[in-house]
Amino acid sequence: MLGFLIRLAVSAVALLFIAGASQGQISVKSAGAAIIAALVLGVANALVKPILEFILGTLTFPLSCLTLGIWSLVLSALINGFLFLAVAKALDGFDVKSFGAAVVGGLALSVVNAIATGLTKSEGKARANRR
Repeated sequence: MLGFLIRLAVSAVALLFIAGASQGQISVKSAGAAIIAALVLGVANALVKPILEFILGTLTFPLSCLTLGIWSLVLSALINGFLFLAVAKALDGFDVKSFGAAVVGGLALSVVNAIATGLTKSEGKARANRR
């Protein structure tokens, strides 16, 4: 539970930083809006993204074969951008001006979340090994 709260806080801070660095393309009105957006993005990535990746990955499997898997990375970036934009449209206080900004913001947030997850999981494993 503590790891989840840490990752949520890191995601919210990252969203605020991404919004500040985006030159007005992404805006987050408050820290509360950032926390809510981070929570909704986390749920969307956990529930919706695997379904979209399965459906679209199945449909574009030949393209993945032809590009030696690089298409899978592009597809993941597009899905991240789509979810980022969808959450921005659904929430007040979180706004994205374009799909390109959503893709870049989604990728940046994914990198931060991957690092935070790696750090919190290794901390949890270390604590479990001490018992």
